[in-house]
Amino acid sequence: MRLSVSRALLAEHMQTVAKAVPGKINTSVPEGVLLESSDEVVTIAATNLEIGIRTSFTAPHEASGKVVLPAKIIEIIKRLPGDIVDISVDENSFLTEIKSEQSEFQIYGLSAEEFPLFPEFSPEEAQYSFQVEAAYFKRALKQTLFAVSHDEGKPAFTGIYLTFNESELFFAASDTFRLAATSCPVSFSGKKISILVPAKNLQEVIRIFGEEEKTIEGVIVKNQLLLSSGERKIFSRLLDENFPNIERVIPKNFIGQALIKITPFLHALERAALLSEGMNYIARISISEGIITIRAASKYGKIQETVEVQYQGEDMELSLNMRFIIDMLKVCEGEYCILKINGQNKPCVFIDSLHEDYIYLVLPIRVDPEIKENDIAN
Repeated sequence: MRLSVSRALLAEHMQTVAKAVPGKINTSVPEGVLLESSDEVVTIAATNLEIGIRTSFTAPHEASGKVVLPAKIIEIIKRLPGDIVDISVDENSFLTEIKSEQSEFQIYGLSAEEFPLFPEFSPEEAQYSFQVEAAYFKRALKQTLFAVSHDEGKPAFTGIYLTFNESELFFAASDTFRLAATSCPVSFSGKKISILVPAKNLQEVIRIFGEEEKTIEGVIVKNQLLLSSGERKIFSRLLDENFPNIERVIPKNFIGQALIKITPFLHALERAALLSEGMNYIARISISEGIITIRAASKYGKIQETVEVQYQGEDMELSLNMRFIIDMLKVCEGEYCILKINGQNKPCVFIDSLHEDYIYLVLPIRVDPEIKENDIAN
């Protein structure tokens, strides 16, 4: 292999696959990045068998070939001094020379024969296939990803639960204390199916598919999900866990409803959270006609914030985790959020006024009414 390529372009595509490079503790997969040139196309790929990412771009080269380079290559390319990088690979020893201005590296490469194959499926092999607008898909991910659990002891809650119908794709995520659910249009071939995809892998979809990608095509085969858009592809293994039936936990009837302007509500909660930072983020939220009051206290002091609200229902006081509410408000796109209340110690629901199919359920925190506000964080 011999080629000359833009350092910035090569660095960008190297960084795209970085999160799929195996860690040192994963000895079943060569720790490295596949670099391949063929027919004027340069392809870069990495996989740790849990997730795989492949990207390609057009670049002229003198000789085709492929090599697996150590993960250090990503940082090396990023820090080269010149605008152009010259790469030459010995086809027998796989010794790779990398030159850019005054810098010259010799990297010990490996045969690409040892690199796991990136899954490719023919239409006949695909069990299910779908097509979705990239903007819709990424928005739905942003609306749900923050609600997943990071506790590996709860594997069913570390993923995003996707349910495909003929024309609608449903997303759900929960850490058992909150639940985020939304949907987007999809063109889907096959009968209704649900899959559970690791959230950390879907996070990469937001990162690697840019604004220029208009459509994402997906294939579900066996225990894998393959997504592609343009010259970029990502595959993820699926979780073999049972996700709870979310229809059973979302309340159908409510005793109160508030319409709250998001910006002042978000800023008030962020200020109140300053006193609880690093602690439990508990706030007492009182709602009555025309006003919502936020109170928080810790060993650092007390705070009280008020925000105007349009409210219908009986006066109510809730103890909620401020961080949970802030997470949801930050991804809202509407001017208002709708808060639906079902009782003091019952789940409440937040809805984005611009996307009313986006439902966010939060469990209240049970606080003994006899406890003083100064003791809330203790």
